[in-house]
Amino acid sequence: MATTNPDTITRVAFLTPEYLTEAHGSGGIANYVAKMAAALTSHGVEAEVFVPSSDPGVVSWDGIRVERVPRERSIVARSVARVLRPLGGSRTELILHLLDARRLARALARRHSERPFDIVQSSNHHLTGFFVRSGAEFRNVIRISASRRLYDQATGLRHGGLSRLTEWLDVRTIRRSDVAYAPSKLLADHFNASYGTDLRVLRPPIVLGTYPTSPPPMTLPERYLIHFGSLGARKGTDAVARALPLAWARDESLEMLWAGPIKGPYLAEFRAAWGAASNRVTVLGPLDKASMYTVLRGAVAAVLPSTMDNLPNTVIESLALGVPVIGSDGASIDELVEHGRSGALVPIGDDAALAEAMLDAWQARAPWIGAGFEVPSGLLEMRPDEAVRRFLSLVAQPSRGAA
Repeated sequence: MATTNPDTITRVAFLTPEYLTEAHGSGGIANYVAKMAAALTSHGVEAEVFVPSSDPGVVSWDGIRVERVPRERSIVARSVARVLRPLGGSRTELILHLLDARRLARALARRHSERPFDIVQSSNHHLTGFFVRSGAEFRNVIRISASRRLYDQATGLRHGGLSRLTEWLDVRTIRRSDVAYAPSKLLADHFNASYGTDLRVLRPPIVLGTYPTSPPPMTLPERYLIHFGSLGARKGTDAVARALPLAWARDESLEMLWAGPIKGPYLAEFRAAWGAASNRVTVLGPLDKASMYTVLRGAVAAVLPSTMDNLPNTVIESLALGVPVIGSDGASIDELVEHGRSGALVPIGDDAALAEAMLDAWQARAPWIGAGFEVPSGLLEMRPDEAVRRFLSLVAQPSRGAA
């Protein structure tokens, strides 16, 4: 497709490993695709979604056509995955991801023959765009959602053979695309410096999609800090758990809410370490969006110290609702939070600094608490109108190497 005029783009397809229609559709990629599809639709661009599913068929979700492509789970593929399982991590599912990606590409080709697309965007996560080919019919766009190398380092995993292979396949997919981008400068800089790619940076739109309910759907403490999202080590849950006793040693009144999926044994370890103070942490589990936003909006501050991330939705949603963020100085959170204005940035791995920032917020010592909170200037380019304009401008640019 030779088009470089954004005004000629009328149909966009998203190939995604997860979506809101699926049981596993609560992650950052699913939310991004839903927000961008909605923003494009509101600007007259027709968007469709293709996602691997255990319940195949075509459905409409908030006015968006979603083709739920049947997963391919052959006995041979499952056997190979089982043999690789001792290596650990999601990398052991690589063969299954590739088979799903092949099915996505075939479903896309069938739909494209019926109603052609101008843009096809996939994610490097689960290699959803690996079998999509660039050519004259549509522009092949890849959105980079993660780096296996960086994520392994952040979680203490060995960057082994399968992990290196996954990242190599990511790089190959980037080089075959017409346009490639990442939401964060952190990821773009990593791929560009490490592999000589030409990743651009494009922020996602801020589209909450729903509004906080009122009153809250459950009884909440009068005041609280909040840690929420996909709870786990990479999201800084361990760091929050270690910082809490340091904060309680100086102020026993500090209370906290945790909201999101968390494994029972993992939580039990934290409660055992907290001892009698464990009743100061209320664990709500996963919440629907409206309830989550209600709980979030009532927080003194959100504590989100990821060790590695990609412009996390939790931080964006907090700032959009006027909730200051205590985050890590790095992991792309520093691309969102303005230290001393919209929250505080603490060094990754510094539990004492994290505890101090939590106390600053709890005791209202920080200038960014309450009326002192300032919406970060970077959120302006993430307003839906501006995000759509930037998206269409980026995906319509000439392919790399084009004259």
